[in-house]
Amino acid sequence: MHIQNDDSKSKDETTSVAPLAELHDISKVFTLETGRTITVLEHINFQVEPREVLVLTGPSGSGKSTCLRILAGLLVPTQGHVLAKGNPFPGANPLISLVFQNFSLLPWLTVADNIALGLEATRLSPKAKEARIQRVIDLVGLEGFEEAYPKELSGGMKQRVGVARAIAMDRPILCLDEPFSALDVLTAETLRREIIHLWSTKQTSIESIVLITHNVEEAVSMGSRILIMGANPGQIRSMVPNKLPYPRDEKSPAFKALVHHVRDTLTQEIIPDSAPPTSLDVDETIIALPPVHVTEVIGLLERLAQEEGRIDAFVLAKRLKRESVHVLIMAYAAELLQLVETPQNTISLTEAGWNFVQADVNERKKTIHTRLKQLKIMQLILQKLDATQEGSLPKEQLLFLVHTWLPDEPPTEVLDTLILWGRYGELIGYNDDTKEVYADQE
Repeated sequence: MHIQNDDSKSKDETTSVAPLAELHDISKVFTLETGRTITVLEHINFQVEPREVLVLTGPSGSGKSTCLRILAGLLVPTQGHVLAKGNPFPGANPLISLVFQNFSLLPWLTVADNIALGLEATRLSPKAKEARIQRVIDLVGLEGFEEAYPKELSGGMKQRVGVARAIAMDRPILCLDEPFSALDVLTAETLRREIIHLWSTKQTSIESIVLITHNVEEAVSMGSRILIMGANPGQIRSMVPNKLPYPRDEKSPAFKALVHHVRDTLTQEIIPDSAPPTSLDVDETIIALPPVHVTEVIGLLERLAQEEGRIDAFVLAKRLKRESVHVLIMAYAAELLQLVETPQNTISLTEAGWNFVQADVNERKKTIHTRLKQLKIMQLILQKLDATQEGSLPKEQLLFLVHTWLPDEPPTEVLDTLILWGRYGELIGYNDDTKEVYADQE
């Protein structure tokens, strides 16, 4: 789908000011070693406008980071065009600098030397390089740490080095790939505010920022446009404009209302109010269990019981100190097994969920056993296993079948999740020596 520009801009403005960068009808297909293909992105269209903070958010597997890497020229799209100021470009995008989640610092180099890595491809004189490095060190608050090594720095200081290196490259688009997710809450909040301050006060060459995040509050705090992506394959499902002035007051009613709106939109993407059917007497669409561990879902159900069986998903995520998207995905797995209901943003135990929580481990296994057998994909696997004389099949063969049934899903992830749950429910098993999946004898 094509994402329109912020409607606060007039027609004359949008026609006279060209986008800094653009993804036009981008699709990305990965080919596995076995020859199978996975469509990660499909028909992605968006522009990076001057003087904006563009945020991409959505569930894991929706292709947010893949979009960023294609925009930066680090990945080549299977279909579509990437433009920099209206022109195609070979190789890396000359307008973009990147900051990654994992700091990406060389441990044997000092802070100053790590920042200097971003300037290796420039034609600056040694004196000009030194002046620029010192300037960005001052801008991001690293004074006094020029000669320190990464092992001497906290997580927040390491990420400041990454930001400084990106700023030193003197490029108009700063791309941030979940840069705050490895930091503690207070450090992340401080660094977010400092980056927005540097951008909004025009102290650097950064005209626009592209941010990848799972954190809804972070998206609303920083973004002027928020693109919400869906998975399987990755697509842009909706755009939320954010006209709140900077710096943003996270306690204001307007901020809270926008957070609630983005949460609702994101929840509908991960857990639609119309839950997929799971009854045996319905000809279901084939649906995969999301890639979450069975013990995580059990922990979720037990926590719901402690909360009197009902709680807002985002409140629960904050209490558990987990990403809200991951909590929604756990809830989706439980909903597929009819152990919870998810009206709007609420997760609520069903009667079967209450019974599960109160049961002993053997009764819990029986419940999972029964519920898994109601999933169409598990029925198909069991049919294939039952059709063999030994009641087993090579995993590679089942991977091929899973790819046939769910061509837009990663088959290894889907099958490994089913094996994990099937082992707990004593429904199917896996022999790692023979690399075979087998039907567990009841």
